[in-house]
Amino acid sequence: MAPLERKGIRKARKELIPTANKNVLEIGAGTGVNLQYYDFSNIDSLTLSDYEISKHLKNLHHQNETKFTLVRLDVEALPFLDNSFDYVVHTLVFCSVGNVDQGLKEIKRVLKPNGKLIFIEHVLPEKNPLKKLFNLAAPTWKKIGKGCRLNRNYLKSLEKNNFNVLFYKKFMNTAFISGVAGVKAL
Repeated sequence: MAPLERKGIRKARKELIPTANKNVLEIGAGTGVNLQYYDFSNIDSLTLSDYEISKHLKNLHHQNETKFTLVRLDVEALPFLDNSFDYVVHTLVFCSVGNVDQGLKEIKRVLKPNGKLIFIEHVLPEKNPLKKLFNLAAPTWKKIGKGCRLNRNYLKSLEKNNFNVLFYKKFMNTAFISGVAGVKAL
C-alpha cells in the first residue's frame, strides 16, 4: 500500500479525516492508519471497527485506551442505535463488502440527520486501458484479494442509496475516489 499512499491516498486522508468531529465511527479501521489524521481536540468519541480486529490495532488500543474504543462488526449489520454518529469514516472498505446497498443502509441508519460520511475508495477507472484491465482482473483479484472487487462504482451506489454527495475527487487515473456525503432529506 505504500506506493498508493504516496501517490494520493495519504493526501486524501490528510484533507478529509481531520474534518470528522463529535461522535465518530470508523468502519474498516484495519491497522489504524487513519488515527494519525484525526483531530482529537474536536472528537467526543471515536469508535474504530472492523470485521476482524488486527493485532496492530489492538496494541494501539492498549497504548491509547482513552482515545478510542474498538468494536468487531459487519457493516451490513451495525450494532448501534439509530442516529448515533455525527460522522462515519471508511477508507478502502466497500470494495469487499458483500452487499453494498445493505452496508450503506446501515451507515445511513446510524448517522444523525445532519451527519456526514467521509470516504476513500478504489473504483473502476473511467477510461481504457485501465478500465479494461480492472474488469479483466476483477474475477481473479476477488479470489486472491479476500473478496475485493476492482470494478465497483461507489458514487453510483451512494446516489442509489439516497446519499447526497457534497464533495468528491477522483485521483490516480480515476481509480480512486474520496469525498464527503450526507443523507438526502426525503
